[in-house]
Amino acid sequence: MELLPKDYIIIAGLVLTFGATIIGHYFTRRNIKTSKFIDVITTERIKWLTTIRSEISEIVALITNTLIFYGDDLKQRELDNPSQQTMDDENYENHKHYFDSLTKNAFKRNVQPELKDLTSKLTLLKLRFNPKEDLKTLEILEYFIKFYQIKYKTESDLKTANEKIDQLLINIQDMLKKEWEKVKKETKGK
Repeated sequence: MELLPKDYIIIAGLVLTFGATIIGHYFTRRNIKTSKFIDVITTERIKWLTTIRSEISEIVALITNTLIFYGDDLKQRELDNPSQQTMDDENYENHKHYFDSLTKNAFKRNVQPELKDLTSKLTLLKLRFNPKEDLKTLEILEYFIKFYQIKYKTESDLKTANEKIDQLLINIQDMLKKEWEKVKKETKGK
């Protein structure tokens, strides 16, 4: 049986179709793997961002509450043995806000956190950051770990701690913005 030119064309068409199908399958499979990889990375990055937001808000709330406690404690100590200037200042504040309501009266007193819990949360948060890219944030977290190890706090210490909280929030906002930009790039497949 001899093959005619028409048969060669049919065989060539079958071979080319088979080859095109194999190549198409290869690229489709590769694209699916890449898409799945991008989806997994993007999903995990979004979870990580959510975790960071949650932990930062909790840490900042705890630190802020302890700073309020320290401030109240310092003020109470000064009121226990007031100078004339302190008494004058306190009388002026009382008269100035005589008809105003105190904000702290609207809230239940917070339970003071355990030092080990706060230190543990700060340390856990430190472990979530990149030591090369997030150096400023890590330094601030380390500052607070050491801050809570100091036995006595001064007004100056409280002022510095409040400034560090502001810096921490700015750093975290910048980091979250950069990470969100990475997520957007990943979803576009870049």
